Amino acid sequence: MDPLSSCGAKRARTALGGETSSALPSSHGSCTRDWVNLCGDGPTGLIAELVLAGGDVADYVRFRAVCSPWRRCSPAPRDLPGGGLDRRLFPRRWIMLDKALVGPRCQRFLNISTGKCIRMDLPELDDEHRFLALTPEGLLLLLHESTLVVRLLNPLTRQLIDLPPITGLLTREQRQARRLGHDFAPDLRVDGVGIVADDATMVIVRFLFPTVLAIAKPGSERWTVVNSGNISSTIIFAGRFYCTTSRAVMMLDTGSAGAGQKPRLRVAVAWRRWFCFRPMTHSLHLVDNGGELLLVHRMLVWRPDMDPNGNNHKYDVYRVDLNARILVPVKSLNGRAVFMGMCRAISVSVEVFPTVAADVLYLGTDCDEKRRMDGYNIVLDGSNEPRHGDRWLVNGRGGTASMRASSSRWECQSQDADVESIVE
Repeated sequence: MDPLSSCGAKRARTALGGETSSALPSSHGSCTRDWVNLCGDGPTGLIAELVLAGGDVADYVRFRAVCSPWRRCSPAPRDLPGGGLDRRLFPRRWIMLDKALVGPRCQRFLNISTGKCIRMDLPELDDEHRFLALTPEGLLLLLHESTLVVRLLNPLTRQLIDLPPITGLLTREQRQARRLGHDFAPDLRVDGVGIVADDATMVIVRFLFPTVLAIAKPGSERWTVVNSGNISSTIIFAGRFYCTTSRAVMMLDTGSAGAGQKPRLRVAVAWRRWFCFRPMTHSLHLVDNGGELLLVHRMLVWRPDMDPNGNNHKYDVYRVDLNARILVPVKSLNGRAVFMGMCRAISVSVEVFPTVAADVLYLGTDCDEKRRMDGYNIVLDGSNEPRHGDRWLVNGRGGTASMRASSSRWECQSQDADVESIVE
């Protein structure tokens, strides 16, 4: 019997919480295969390059975890030319679920492209660090609480990247209060973060308290403030940073250091006269819908026929045409569903997650109307999904997601085994 198909074969845990065969076959009939020693002139190095270029760093970590000879034939993540910001290492398809398994260190990550789930032990999420946000690239933004240094953590390769401390962004009053012993770490919040790469890789963060949009390069001594005004939504799309204000969709122009130009926001798509945005009762949400940039306009409207108090929410969806610099109304999400919180939105395929419905906006727990409905069908223009159990909720501030089920199940698949999770 082929040892690979043996149900009794011993299996070892991989670095990503999955399993792999611990006893690779050395022979099959009269044909001998030396699977371990494929380095040197063998194909192991080429296979490692192809796995790394395949777009999922989890596969590369699993490949290197097979055995020591395979690790010697494939560079460690820290030895790659781009270091911790090598884009091939970004776990951009993975999101961290907001309910830890055992303590704050043990976290689950969900692949929104495949539905697979992995478990990671992250000692970095200890008493010294506080989690701030999840970047669209899958990195974790952390705050070192004693020094106020901001750091990026790759949860799959465990690489830490130091960014400047936030002390330079504090106001005079905040700096004076800190000298008197006030701890600002619990007050710091982030509602947008991403990585842009033009001439050089930059990290851009939308901080709250202090309220600034700032950028920095790894190794920089201080943050550069780009904007201190009101910004309602942020996103990294096609390698560029976009955000919304009360008058337009704005794009970050990183400038040119050689020409002495400073980074600034410039208008990508301005609102037309027919587009009415009221900051007190409306909100805007940018969404990467499978490679298409969408804008969701969330509005509080007077609908006494739908709510006893007369208050109800309406949602208009537009495709952001960056070439024509216009908003195009749409009535479809192209067979996808969007999970939307106040500060972040995630688009998923209903083929990967069949328990959700296409063309529906599912609401996060920080949306007030979540008390009355699960979602909003944009095709039927107002047909609300009944609130019968939360399927997947987006936590706006942290950028994480939580899986919950009362009448439905989510199946998370690890590399070699199905792990069925029913979360309270």
